[in-house]
Amino acid sequence: MSRFKFFDEDIEQKESPYSKLEYKGSPNDLNYIIVQKQKTVANAQVVSDTETKMLWQLANMTSSKDGYQLYLNQVEHDVLKTNSQLQELVGFAKLFNSPTSRLNLRFNNIGEITAILNQLEILSIWQNMKENELLSLVNANSTESNLIIKAGDKDFSDSVPLIKNGILYQLLFPSFYGMSNQNNVTKQQRYFGSNIFNEKRINLSGERIVIGNNADELIINEKFINEKNGDYVQEILKIYNTQYKPIFTDDLAYSYQVKIDYKLFKNSGVVKNIACEVEERLNDNFYFTSHYSFSLKTE
Repeated sequence: MSRFKFFDEDIEQKESPYSKLEYKGSPNDLNYIIVQKQKTVANAQVVSDTETKMLWQLANMTSSKDGYQLYLNQVEHDVLKTNSQLQELVGFAKLFNSPTSRLNLRFNNIGEITAILNQLEILSIWQNMKENELLSLVNANSTESNLIIKAGDKDFSDSVPLIKNGILYQLLFPSFYGMSNQNNVTKQQRYFGSNIFNEKRINLSGERIVIGNNADELIINEKFINEKNGDYVQEILKIYNTQYKPIFTDDLAYSYQVKIDYKLFKNSGVVKNIACEVEERLNDNFYFTSHYSFSLKTE
């Protein structure tokens, strides 16, 4: 998540009742170090170049026949590198992350987030922010400030879409439990949010390769590229021709590619580490790249 949508086409091998990947979790807290690197390039100039390091903790997991629930605590969030012109936005961004820094999440058996159990707590934090840290923004009553406050009201009164659309949550909570944990290849479809066009979801297709030879470790490799058809194609073309082409002159040659590598403990389904590469291009003159890594702390 997760927000991923899968349409599996099994290519090989029959499954026994014991060859399914299940999420059993851990009796102990799970701590993940997350590093996020993002870069935007326009006309051969680096527009933004950021690196962020986080510590996320999964705690107090409980399970039932219908799924499981746990707490996600965002323990640390450090900006290691950013452009000087973006520095003033760092504190603002951290502030907007604070309502969801502690999440009580419910999942179904395949690992999809189905509910946020502390939604009222999230909304209360947001309302308190509007009365304190964001009071000047509320009182500004400008078109821009009203849009920011309205977006916050939407995200923090019902945070399930916000969380399910967030790439970090999608990566750490993949909804592929219940699939075979033996060697197999399946065709997949899913979507990611655009990093360039606000609120646009991009349909991607590709494959998942499961390598289950190791008795203790499961390796899952996924590769995706944007589909060439769909409503989003014409929408993006229209936006590009009106907003971007006057600047970059070249025609739109849109591409969106994603590569994800997982390593999991085979018996528990717990994620050991994740590496993800994302590249979104309008053409050679404008593109966005990001790298995400998750590492389970063992000490």
